[in-house]
Amino acid sequence: MPEWKNVKVRQELLEEVEKELQKEEQLPSLSEFVSEAIRLRLETITKGRVREYLEREKEDTAAQIQGQRYFTPKHIWASLTPQGNVRLGVSEYFPSQLTGIVYVETGKIGEKITHDRPFGVVETVAGWPFVIHDMYSPVEGEIVKVNQEVIDDPYVLNGNPYQWIIEVQLNKPEPKKELDGLLSFEEYGQLLSRLEVRTESSQTA
Repeated sequence: MPEWKNVKVRQELLEEVEKELQKEEQLPSLSEFVSEAIRLRLETITKGRVREYLEREKEDTAAQIQGQRYFTPKHIWASLTPQGNVRLGVSEYFPSQLTGIVYVETGKIGEKITHDRPFGVVETVAGWPFVIHDMYSPVEGEIVKVNQEVIDDPYVLNGNPYQWIIEVQLNKPEPKKELDGLLSFEEYGQLLSRLEVRTESSQTA
């Protein structure tokens, strides 16, 4: 798998920033201005699309999530397809903590992925410069499908994170056993509760 060190921001955001820069005569801090301009642009785009995404994915209810997905402590979910492959995506906790996913990149079809190694990255506007976060694979195998809709329009993950990102054909013959080693819906919920307690404790300390 390649090492992701620098991911470019979507062209439409850059164009928006350039327009705003032309309007400003004095800037106290160029980096602060650019970060704020992109944050506002993302907010505008997301507000217009979240309702559309939620309507499109109404059938993806909590009951379905509970029954069909397994989770990792690094906030990746995995589900088994009828063909015996495994689809991977990010949990709801992932974008809620990262604040504003604007870019997604993964390995290509045919590439091998390794357990507990990145299969891709997401880029967010949580800070300046843009913050890049690895997505760690809970399985080993070969990428057989990439969800191009998410790659082309990563804002969908801000509205509904339960979109699959890649599909993997596992190296091992019994994929169900591989998933049984991950966290169940209930176990993952308990993990999130512990994380929230730690966050609250650190804020009040």
